[in-house]
This record gives sequence, structure tokens and C-alpha cells, in this order.
Amino acid sequence: MRSIRRLLGPPDLPIPVLLRARATPNQRLVKALGISSTFVSDDPNVHDSFTREAKGLITPVSANGDGWSRFVDVVDTCVNRFLNTESLDYATFVQSVTLSVVLTGLLGADVEALDPADVAFVTKAINDRWAQSKTNNALPAEMLDHINDHITRWVPDRVNPLNLIIPAYETMWRVAAIAVAYSNRDPLLRDAFISYNENPSDYQFRAFTSEGAEAQPSVEAIVSEVLRLYPPTRHISRSVDVPWWKRPFVPSVEVAGIEEIQKSALYGRNPNSFNPMRFHESYSGPRRDHLYAFGYGKLRCVAASWAPSAAAVITAKIVATLDGVALTLKEGPRIGKREGWEGWSIERT
Repeated sequence: MRSIRRLLGPPDLPIPVLLRARATPNQRLVKALGISSTFVSDDPNVHDSFTREAKGLITPVSANGDGWSRFVDVVDTCVNRFLNTESLDYATFVQSVTLSVVLTGLLGADVEALDPADVAFVTKAINDRWAQSKTNNALPAEMLDHINDHITRWVPDRVNPLNLIIPAYETMWRVAAIAVAYSNRDPLLRDAFISYNENPSDYQFRAFTSEGAEAQPSVEAIVSEVLRLYPPTRHISRSVDVPWWKRPFVPSVEVAGIEEIQKSALYGRNPNSFNPMRFHESYSGPRRDHLYAFGYGKLRCVAASWAPSAAAVITAKIVATLDGVALTLKEGPRIGKREGWEGWSIERT
């Protein structure tokens, strides 16, 4: 844990140095998705501009803000918009809902302009480009052009809106997909999200309840356990300065093993099992503040406090919709991450 903190949040380095250490390993995203934000730039002005813009979008729809109820309504609209067929691929559904929430709830797009087929195309293209960026294969430029053609039509008043879309979309759709999957298996988790759907307040987000012999985890604890066991970023890389004569022998990039540390014995017994009660106040191990899914230190994600609540609302709306009567979640062989959702579908009965 200390090594991760030293790598991601060294206290004695200025922001320009931290930005350069982060930007260098992320250059693959420039080619893959045309990103030009602080994640790939070492310019402090780019960082400040991105941070201001992101906070300006998030603050009005935070859980304690006046726009939260509007954001909740947007999520409800987006969930219902993609339930118009007899059978739905589960991952495509959650991806489409999440991208639409980001477009409409944060960037002000018109939900009626979001054709489901176009949204599904964009989500698949983004996922494919992200996966391909980790290989040495050539990336066809026309696919990125197609993505941007749709995005700029939906959000015409912003320069390179993917800078803002990708961080929010990439994190939230996977958190929501995994949280729904576990809730489909566990009535206590389902009940927690049903209660949150009925009262999406900050209090309900954090509320643990006890009924009989069983304690029901809070929605916050469930989301935290998803982030612990399935961190959206499994490894976070930073470039490091190495003397020229050492470069043939010493890597110039160090990697923080986020998934490895969050699945360690620091988190109690059976760290590879899903147990939201790890985050109950009676537990003496690391808390939510010790999770590294959103990074650490000065460059920690600006949406670290907002994204769990937003992902929880998406999850709650989907869980409430999958009532087991009209709509049922059919499970595949395993719970996926970015990939691995084969066999999962939403069936209309």
C-alpha cells in the first residue's frame, strides 16, 4: 500500500512532474480515441481547464445538489429507452444506458436524438478501440471518425467531448453491470438498491439496515466492494526518470498493482470473494478511502466522490426494472469486467 501511495502521490513533486509521469504511459489513448485531456497531457493549463470543466458538470448534479433529482429522472428515462426489444444483450444494454446518461445528464444532449442502434455502435466501437490500443495492431482511423461523427452530432457545442465522456463512461458502466449482476443473485443486495431507487438520497446511499439475523449492506458498501474486487483500472502506470546508462536494464515505467493490493489480505478473510460488509463500521480493515480505483494523491480523479453515487442510481434503476416478472436477467457463465459477459441477456417474459 505504501509503495502505491509513493508512486501515485509522491508529496515532494510539483504538478508538472506528476502530469508528465501520468501522461507518458497513456499516449496510446491519443491514437485510439483522440483524447487530448489531462490524462495524456503534461500541460498544467490543460489539467486546470479539464478539472474546472469536469467539476462544473458534476457539481450541479451531485447527490447534495439541486440538480440531483433531475439527474435521477434522466437515468430513469435512459433505462426505459433501451428496453424496447424482446431480448437484449446485457453488456450492450448497460453500456448504452450509461453512455446516454453521460451524454444527457452531464453534457446536455437530447435523449430523443440518441438512436439506440447508434448508441450501441458507439459503445462497441469505444470498447474495441480501447482494447486494441493495448496491442501493437494498427488502428483504422475511420472507426474513430465514425465515433466522433455521432458524438459531435449529439454534443455539438463542445470541443472533443470524448475527453469528458470516456472517464465517466468507462468507469460507470462496468460498476453498474457488476453491481446488477450480484444483486440478481442476492436478495439483500437487491433490496438495498430497491430502497435506494425509492429514495435516492445521500442518507439512503450510506444506510446499513438489520432485519432479523441478517444485516443489509448499504448501497455505498456494495459499490465500494465492486470497485475493490473489480477495479475499473487494474494497473496504473507512471513513467519514472532513469539515468541513461540504466535504461537498457531498468524499466522507465512503474506499475501500481491496484487489483493485486485490493485483493490482498488487507481486506480481511477471503479477499477474492464479494462481501460488501467489509465496509461496515464494525470492520477494522481498510475503508473506502483506501481504495485506489480512482487513483491517489493530487491527481486523484475529480469524480471520485460523485461517480459511486451516479453508478448506484444507474444500478438501482436497472435492478428495479428487472422485476423477474416482465423482465428477467439471464446469467452467463461468469461475471465479466470489460469483456466476459457472454451469455448474459435481458429477457422479456
